[in-house]
Parts: sequence; structure tokens; C-alpha cells
Amino acid sequence: MEAFQPDVLIIGAGVAGVAAAGKLSQAGLRVLVVEARDRIGGRVLTIHPSGFQTAVELGAEFVHGRPPESFELIKSSGLHAVKVEGQPFCSNEQVIGKCDFWGRIEKVLDAMKNEGLPDLSFDAFVKQLRDPEISEEDKSAACMYVRGFHAAHPEEISVQSLIEGIKAEEEIEGDSQFRLPQGYDRLVATLAQKLSGERAKTQLNAVVARVRWKAGSVQLEIIPNHNTQVTLSAPRLLSTLPLGLLQAPDNRSGVVNFDPPLSSKAKSLSRLRVGHVIRVSMVFRKRFWAEMKANGQSLAKMTFLFSRDSDFPTWWAFAPLDVPLLTGWAPADAAERLSHLSDDEICQRALISLARVFHRPVEHCREELVHAYTHNWENDAYARGAYSYVAQGGSDTQRELAAPIDNTLFFAGEATNFAGHHGTVHGAIASGYRAAEEIVSSLPGR
Repeated sequence: MEAFQPDVLIIGAGVAGVAAAGKLSQAGLRVLVVEARDRIGGRVLTIHPSGFQTAVELGAEFVHGRPPESFELIKSSGLHAVKVEGQPFCSNEQVIGKCDFWGRIEKVLDAMKNEGLPDLSFDAFVKQLRDPEISEEDKSAACMYVRGFHAAHPEEISVQSLIEGIKAEEEIEGDSQFRLPQGYDRLVATLAQKLSGERAKTQLNAVVARVRWKAGSVQLEIIPNHNTQVTLSAPRLLSTLPLGLLQAPDNRSGVVNFDPPLSSKAKSLSRLRVGHVIRVSMVFRKRFWAEMKANGQSLAKMTFLFSRDSDFPTWWAFAPLDVPLLTGWAPADAAERLSHLSDDEICQRALISLARVFHRPVEHCREELVHAYTHNWENDAYARGAYSYVAQGGSDTQRELAAPIDNTLFFAGEATNFAGHHGTVHGAIASGYRAAEEIVSSLPGR
């Protein structure tokens, strides 16, 4: 590594960092990506259980809509994107039945699109909403949606940011969702293949301890393989650190200290929030739910099962493929409670939740279970949460966080996406492309 002198250092080999490295190396710059983990991908974490017909995702799973950033990679790599198709259901304390969950949500979200709406929290908006066609149950369903889909607290998330997100989704057919049965890690690998020859290198197992910087000069203090400290230098640095690390106290594991501190980012960081999620993916001997019925209708084509369960209110199957896999989703408040448990305890709580919402004996569910997989992103030292959302009053916050400092420090990652696509893989990739363009444009003569 001593002989390789980079033009740009990148902290983080998640999709934003890898995407940026590809663009920069193709532009003729020498790039060194420094990653604390022993793998690339960041919050994309895919496992391939032996003998199982599909990959199992413990991080990002869905491709939301048809974003060009993702679908260009899917097409070029020959990946198979399967559209989520089937029937959602709802479960209460007695039965599983027909679900009008999305219809209830849409009524509230449509009311939110009124021009001139002040930047309220979603909770404040719902409470002041006076529409005879919108019931209290509709409002409750909408708050469940905000907690579940955005991993956000309704009393904190900005209504304006939700409106911007809806508009952005409409531009990429956001109503459609896709999965990659071969694994999301295949998409990450395709990104990595775009790193240009000898101009781009990646150093794994390298924990960044400190960034010392001034205009035109950056020194990165790293601990490769958790051994002796090494100093790397370059004229420019791209940080793709997750929001959870940028906001965490300096004494927490995984936190990178900037010297001098990122004082100009303090305001924007105070107006962003980290959404927390615990997800458990369960592989079963067979699709036992396909043998069940709700109001005479088979659950064989079930997509999502919504409930008011306190631990895992949302479950989904791998529809339309016949895969014996169910995923439990514990967002926001539920995730914050569960994150203090061990992985084994989390999986046990998920199994009990599954028995509750499917109205099956716990013993039966346990007998059918082959293996349960989870990853605690809140306790992950290099993530400290799932994905970001904007708090009330946070207009232009993501743009402020993304802004370069002294043409020396640049920023990418899903929390810096100001086009309405934060919290998504394609939004993170787009932020990497954007940051790469900013770096190239900052060079003399460009």
C-alpha cells in the first residue's frame, strides 16, 4: 500500500463508496477505499444458506420502483429482478382477514399533498386533519405505515420530507417492488467490477480512528486488522459514514473523529434522525401458511401480513416465488426495545410473534423452523441504525449535509440524498455518483 498514493480517500465500502470509487477511477483518479468490515456492501448483508434456493437478506432486500441506478446494474450483470406480486392480509387478535391497510393509508397520504402545508411532524398533521372521509382507524394505519416503512417516529418525521419522497417514488414507479433472489450482494459485486484496474484499491479490516484535515490535505489514521496505526494521506476525502456514526458520541466504538470537527454540519445533523429496524428472516421446512385460509381465501400468494403486534407488526413472504421463507419486521419503537436483546433472544421473540399473528401454536412453528437469521444494525459498530429520515423543520437538511467543505471533504451515503430517495440502496448509489462528480469538478482545469 505504501507505493500507492491516492488522489482521493474514501471512508466506507458500502454502495455509496463503491459507486463513487468506480466513477472516480474511471475518470483517471487514484482511489483508496478504506473499510472497517471484512467485506464490502455496508448495510447490504446477504447470506447464502447451503441447499436453500434463494439468498437470504439481513439488510437491504427490496428494489423500490425502477430506479436507473439499480436497474442498469441489474441488466448489465444479468440479475433476475422478481416483482413482488400477490395479496396482502391483516391479522388481529382473533383471525387473519382481508386487508384494506393500503387503502386507509392512501387516503391520509393524499390529504397530505395539499399545497402550502406547513412543515409539521406527521403526528401533528394527522391530529389536525379534519376530513369526514378519513377515520381514526385510517389515521392509525397511516402512523403504522410511517413507523414501518420509514422506521420513523410519527411525532418526529417531517411531513414535507414525506411529500418529497412520494413525488420521487412516483417518478420511478415506486408502487412496484422487486427482489433479487440471487442476492443483493450480486448487485454490490457488479458495482465493484466497475473499479478501474490499478487506479482503485480497497483496504478491508481497516478501522478509521481519526481524520486530520485542512484545505487541500487530508490525513487518515487507520488501524489495519486492528493492529498498528497507519497514516494515509490524500488531497481529498469522501466520507460515506452512516448517519448513526456521524451523530454518535466520540467515545462510541466505530466513531470516526474529525480534527477539526465538522462544525458546519452540526445543524443538519441535528435535524436528521436514524430509523431503527430489527428484522428476522426465518427459513421453514415448507410454506405452512400456504395451507391456511383467511375468509376462504388461501394465503399461498400472501405478500405482507400486517398486524398490531407489539414486537413484529409486519411479516412478509417471498411471493410470487414458492420459497419457504418469512421475514419479521420490527421498526422504530419495537426495534429500540428489542435491540438490547441477544440475537438468540430476538429470534425467539420473533418466533413467538409469528405464532401470534398467524394464530398457530408456538410449538408447531418451532417444529417447522429450519433456521432464523438476524443482524442487529443498531448495535452494529459500523452502522448504528438502519436508515435515515428527516425531522420536522429539516427542509434542505440533506443538501446541507451533502455539501463539500473547502473542496477537500466530500460526503455521500443515503442520508445525503436530497432527491427524495434517502433510505434506499439506489439513493445511496446516486449519492456516490453525485459526490464523484463534485470531486472531479473540484480539480484544477476541470
